Amino acid sequence: MRVFLQKPGFLLNRIDQIANALYGSASQGGETLAQAEMMLAIADRTGSDQVGLARACGSDTSTTAIILQNLEMTGLIVRQQDERDRRRSLPVLTEAGEQRLGSIRSSFESLQERLLEPLSVPARDAVMAQLVRLVEINNDGAPRWDREDSHLAGMPSMLFRRALQISHARFNAQVAPMTVTLRQFSAMIILDLHPGLSQVEFARVYGLDPSTCAIVLKKLAQRGLLRAVPSAQDRRKTLYYTTDEGRRQITILQSFADQADALVLSDLSASSFKALLPPLQAIVRAHSPILRYPGFFPWDEEKTLNTVD
Repeated sequence: MRVFLQKPGFLLNRIDQIANALYGSASQGGETLAQAEMMLAIADRTGSDQVGLARACGSDTSTTAIILQNLEMTGLIVRQQDERDRRRSLPVLTEAGEQRLGSIRSSFESLQERLLEPLSVPARDAVMAQLVRLVEINNDGAPRWDREDSHLAGMPSMLFRRALQISHARFNAQVAPMTVTLRQFSAMIILDLHPGLSQVEFARVYGLDPSTCAIVLKKLAQRGLLRAVPSAQDRRKTLYYTTDEGRRQITILQSFADQADALVLSDLSASSFKALLPPLQAIVRAHSPILRYPGFFPWDEEKTLNTVD
């Protein structure tokens, strides 16, 4: 996994997982981070419809619809008809939602502080400045985010997620003809470096739940990019290997992935890019143990990490 510690996209993805886990541990009501952000948007942007809330939270409208539906099912919001345009419905907080709001704000603020705890104050300021710059100059392909009047503007958890959205958008644009996701590409690299892993072993190495890994590996095997072989020691276990075609595609995809990283980071100087990695690594290193599937990293080999002042 050492190679992934030098990839901003991978680190940002892991930090997003960490942010969700940290919020979950702080939440008193059981709502997810995405639901909390949506409720804060509803409270702070009275009169916003689904599209407006999506833009406030930087999420696509389909994801927003699911979040709102779940909040409605739990009785935290209702939809009211817009008196100015009866074709529109406006999500509003219920009495239960209003009562929950104070706790949500407290948990959300706690998340921002805990997320950056591994960094010194100068390191925090530096990484936030770099993320703001990335967000300001890279918006193509990512869901629209009206940052200027968003309740999430300047929030570390949102800036990390926005940088991740941009990274995914750039990668998807580069590899669009090959229809391979970043997660599938990562799986191919791991199995090429460590052939013969089972689904569970791969999940432990990469840091994903086994059920999600099963979907990723099965799709790659169906496309002929991985070879699934029953274990000689345990016939209930399936071992995965990259095929010749899989290795050929890794070479091609690696070039596209490098181009995507270069596009995302093109407006950062070489020194700024180098300075961005240590804080991301430090956050992942410090918080990964709280994840249900933390993944395996060579943390004991200090040469793989830079010191964060």
